[in-house]
Amino acid sequence: MSVDEECASCYCLVDSASCHVLLDAPGSYALVGEPLSQAAVKRLKLAVFGALEGPLSYGIRVYCVDDTPHAFQGVVWAERSRGGQLLEEPQTLPFRASSSSLQVSIQDVPQFLWSIKPFTTCQEFSFSQVWCSHQAPLHCAFSLERFSPATAQLSCKLSVRQLHGHETILQVYTAVAECEKEPLPFFTQSDCTVTTQSGPRAFRIPPSIHHRICATFDTANAKGNDWQLLAHKLHLERNLGYFAKQQSPSAVILSLWEAWHQDNADLDSLASALEEIGKIHSTKTISTDHREDASDFNHIESGSLRRIAQLDALKTEEQTTEYAGQD
Repeated sequence: MSVDEECASCYCLVDSASCHVLLDAPGSYALVGEPLSQAAVKRLKLAVFGALEGPLSYGIRVYCVDDTPHAFQGVVWAERSRGGQLLEEPQTLPFRASSSSLQVSIQDVPQFLWSIKPFTTCQEFSFSQVWCSHQAPLHCAFSLERFSPATAQLSCKLSVRQLHGHETILQVYTAVAECEKEPLPFFTQSDCTVTTQSGPRAFRIPPSIHHRICATFDTANAKGNDWQLLAHKLHLERNLGYFAKQQSPSAVILSLWEAWHQDNADLDSLASALEEIGKIHSTKTISTDHREDASDFNHIESGSLRRIAQLDALKTEEQTTEYAGQD
């Protein structure tokens, strides 16, 4: 399906920073697209690993992969199997859709202590290799050799930069002798810069308010299905057919809205949307037959909004106390 198409089996929400997909059933799916301008950015995760390759030789491998938990986890497992050591905390690089290549170079190698294989100090990947990479993790390797077994330390810098674009520096300082290594911990899915929260720290609309909103907007009345107005005010008005087939359209709308606002926990925008809906119903409700509906929406507009603010403040206070306790 296309993002612009109406589809009753899935819902796709795309903005400038993320994509959220709602599906009826788990399975394997592919998200395919293309940049609309050179301002588009693909975020790369950069990681450097090293390992002894012989009595005097040492290998450094620099990975440039998609900044997703799955991509980096694949690198971690591959390096574990070959005895690789993470030499520096992973960094990110914004790679622009400018058709410019990516260069990886090694710098500041102590020349009286180490030598590097000729013609390998700077390696380059074409734009298509980076932008359309879908095979093995994109990486390059540097092979160094120490002049003396007494040399126990290696320090250098690794520059990863896009021509005419951004640059990221990875600083390496490591013990070469196997017994002297103090390995950095391998990073897991939670270390990805894609901000996906789960568990008790995930952003959630307070359950009582969530239930009240669903009970109010899922109930059809003489003016139609009010969940459609909720979707419109929360800027989720496209592909309403997907919501219509759900047992509780409002619950699905709110779940998608929660995922969309994980980064900022923006309850203010939800409160504003409910206030606008309440005002619309207050204005349109003239006949006596609809006073009961109007009072229901007035409850959403006033009491529930105060509770949203109170519970949000309470949650913030609890999280602050929890973090302070961990310190």
